[in-house]
Amino acid sequence: MRLKKQLLGSLLVVIVVLSIAVATTKQQKGFVTGQPTGALNLSDILDSEELGEYHLMSAAIITGNTVDFSGLGAGPDDPFEIASITKIFTGELLRLQIERGEITESTAVGDVLGERVADSLIRDITVEELANHTSGLPRLGNVGLRPFMATFFDKNPYKDLSADRVISISTTSKLNSRGEFHYSNLGFALLGQVLARNAGLTFDQLLDRDLLAPLNLNNTKLMTPESLAQDAPQGFSTPGKQVEAWEMDGFLPAAGLRSTARDMAVFCQYLFTKGPAPFTWQSLESAPEIVWHNGESFGYSSVLFFNTATTTAIFVAADVATSVFPIGHELLMANSTRQESK
Repeated sequence: MRLKKQLLGSLLVVIVVLSIAVATTKQQKGFVTGQPTGALNLSDILDSEELGEYHLMSAAIITGNTVDFSGLGAGPDDPFEIASITKIFTGELLRLQIERGEITESTAVGDVLGERVADSLIRDITVEELANHTSGLPRLGNVGLRPFMATFFDKNPYKDLSADRVISISTTSKLNSRGEFHYSNLGFALLGQVLARNAGLTFDQLLDRDLLAPLNLNNTKLMTPESLAQDAPQGFSTPGKQVEAWEMDGFLPAAGLRSTARDMAVFCQYLFTKGPAPFTWQSLESAPEIVWHNGESFGYSSVLFFNTATTTAIFVAADVATSVFPIGHELLMANSTRQESK
């Protein structure tokens, strides 16, 4: 037993040393920033120092039925991982099931999953708590050593986590500070699986039936295992290293979508008719009428701003894991100034 503990301690030391080495090693960036495209010139917003931080970028400013596209080396139909912006789509699936009377905000996980969760703490968690990050579930839960190690080497941490595994992880997780906001990818993954089971479908079937097909979002696709072509675009880590795509199964409802600026513009115009669903969006402290959500994977970053008062939305995505939140916010402010001057 003592030897086992010593070996485990040595392994942890090696992990820490490797992690520090990976985090501190400076690498030469493997890309050159793309040339400006579209009606808007994004490079006017970027400081000269920031230009070297990005490779390809695509953006859309949606004002009612009018859409202006722009980018750096990319057009409105180029795909980008949108990571956690996927949660907005999952939240919309919840709203649609509520509107159809198939579920309510107070429906509990146990009401849908039954005996599978009967002896666990999550049986009484409601879908509303999952959707608003107040369930008490941890960010990821006990996903195991391989996904944990993947995070240090820019590998896909969600690769081997099935829908059933998401449920299993959830049933063994402690609920900390239930009722308080704690961002949880596990909670949203569980929400998507509950919605899918409630509909008698897989999550990808449900998303296609209720949103992607009706809205003709033909270039918005879930990255299910082995679904991407070998020559599919790959993103870059912040040091400029090309990284593994986030194909997944169980965590699809939390972070599994690729989309384009054109498709996101269509989705925003759909939301203009309904307003954003009352789930997962966050409000700007300086302007509560503006809600937003961002997405970040190991090789992509994205952000979506939605002004509920003016039917205006801003979407920005880049194939580098450097946050585009400041750029999206600059576009939002610039567009507001432009609208006020008209």
